[in-house]
Amino acid sequence: MNQIPLEKALPFYLQIQQTIKERIWQGEYKPGDRLFEAQLAKQFSTSRSPVREAIRTLINEGLLIMDEKSQITVYKPTLKDVRDIYGCRVALESAAVALAAERASERQIEELGRIIEKTEAAVESNKKEEIVKWNTKFHEHIILISENIRLKKLVDELHSLTYYYRLLNIEGNERGLVILKGHKEIFNAIREKDPEKAVLSLKKHTEEDLKNLIILIEGKEGEK
Repeated sequence: MNQIPLEKALPFYLQIQQTIKERIWQGEYKPGDRLFEAQLAKQFSTSRSPVREAIRTLINEGLLIMDEKSQITVYKPTLKDVRDIYGCRVALESAAVALAAERASERQIEELGRIIEKTEAAVESNKKEEIVKWNTKFHEHIILISENIRLKKLVDELHSLTYYYRLLNIEGNERGLVILKGHKEIFNAIREKDPEKAVLSLKKHTEEDLKNLIILIEGKEGEK
């Protein structure tokens, strides 16, 4: 790979962290691939220290794994991981969407509606990256509407893996339409100020996502 010039406005380790993260999300670094500090330092034209700090942060986020021999590899989703993280998401986001249905202002509901419109446009043009982008913004906006800072902090801890799963999960039969339909049901429940309906819609939407992701992971394992 070519050397990558770094911007001095941000600490080097943050720039390295973001670049590695994007390479994982975009599939340039595959699940199970080994990464080496020396090679990364050479690519970024820097010392090993900021590379080591970037790696440490990405390990904490779950995107990199360090084994007992201190070898660094890219995170490889397992069915247990997926089920565990989706279980956490359902618990946290169910609480958030119930609060959102109770507390959402007209302005916040309008903004959520605009996100739905952006998602619909992305689905119609079949732009998968845009679908993932607006999918993420939809769920993030619900967390903001909930006005629960502690809940947001817990959700943020899962952000990197959740986004990674969304990138994987965009594949499948009419996934964009399925995602959009689920978001519309959640949106309508919030607009109707119906917390119970909002929770049920959120759970249904998340379960559909989980089922599709499990099918994709099992399919990849079956190809080996």
